Amino acid sequence: MAERMIREVKAPYVVDPGDESIGRDTIVIQHQGEPVAVIVPYAEYKSWRTEEKPLVWEMDPEFRKQWQAFQRLKPELLKKQKGQWVAIVGEQVVAVGPTSQAVLTDALERYGDVPMCIQEVLEQPRTYRISGPRVISSG
Repeated sequence: MAERMIREVKAPYVVDPGDESIGRDTIVIQHQGEPVAVIVPYAEYKSWRTEEKPLVWEMDPEFRKQWQAFQRLKPELLKKQKGQWVAIVGEQVVAVGPTSQAVLTDALERYGDVPMCIQEVLEQPRTYRISGPRVISSG
């Protein structure tokens, strides 16, 4: 599993590692007033990944077909497009690029607003470790 450390000098958000809600409640991270990410309790995330309780976006039958096509194609994609982003439309790869935005733009221009799966080709999901707070003394 690929792990990367996140270090930011001026973070646009603050998450207090001592906050009791971490691991218990959903936390929305905003940038410039807009939601950009969500931290959910790990147990909740795991329950979403079971077949009994699919994620909301997986419930759309047309999108689900594209997601399943990505899963089928993933072994071959890992050989040729590892680390790239891909768009799946009509159960086929229709765009490949370095960013999700580039792939989305390309796929939308060619196919319009249709169900599509845009996914980064990785063996395992990204895992980020957030270290605890550090106190830096000036004296």
